[in-house]
Amino acid sequence: MDPETSVPVSSSSPSPAPQRQLSFSLDYRIIILILLLVIIGMLAFWRPWSRPTNSGRTISVTGESTIKAEPDEFVFEPSYSFENADKAAGNTAATAKQTEIVAALKKLGVADKQIKASIDSYQSGGVVYYGIAKPTTDGQYTYTLRLTITLPDRTSAQKVQDYIATTDPEGTVTPYASFSDSLRTKLESQARDTATKDARSKADQSAKNLGFKVGSVKSVDDGTGFGDGGGIVPLNGGASLDLKAPASSTSSSPAVQPGQNDLAYSVTVVYYIR
Repeated sequence: MDPETSVPVSSSSPSPAPQRQLSFSLDYRIIILILLLVIIGMLAFWRPWSRPTNSGRTISVTGESTIKAEPDEFVFEPSYSFENADKAAGNTAATAKQTEIVAALKKLGVADKQIKASIDSYQSGGVVYYGIAKPTTDGQYTYTLRLTITLPDRTSAQKVQDYIATTDPEGTVTPYASFSDSLRTKLESQARDTATKDARSKADQSAKNLGFKVGSVKSVDDGTGFGDGGGIVPLNGGASLDLKAPASSTSSSPAVQPGQNDLAYSVTVVYYIR
């Protein structure tokens, strides 16, 4: 037999496939374009050209406005005093008077929410010690009934005034005239509009005359000095009333005549100037 022929066997493994290398290249023109788009977007968002340059210098102006209007709220504040050596009796008299007046007011159409009542007392014949009245046992007790009646129209005010005049009150019989909260808010809005325009007009006038330009607003002090011009006053101006001489055959007291109240408003504005 022929000797076996040996066949050489290759022990080498197959060579691996070549690895692919990723490469990424970006044109510099694309980078520039992206940066320009970012810058344009930032400028569009911030808009620096619309912001005035403030120099730190300022001008302060006060705009003023006065609105004239007829009051729509009438407030009565009658009071009644009762003196008695008996503390309980004085309190009873004041309470009875309150019950009587409140019942009569309700018959005239006055609502509970339009009536406020309070009773306070003190004992006369006391001594003063460090500015504080110290009552003694030999003094009279004085009880004071105080009423506040708020009415929304002149017709009801006239009816109440005619009745109050018959109750022998102390102090002023006629009501105080003022603005209700709703009317005051309305008038305040009108006055603010006029006052702010007045402030800007004054700033522009100063700029024209003094040679500067008005910039943005630094601060606003809104509503300084707002209120009824001259304060709220009684309709009869504080004059005494002769309740024994009726003003007319149908009224037992003077006619309710509110006239007009001045509502003053001012606003102080500080502008930057350049």
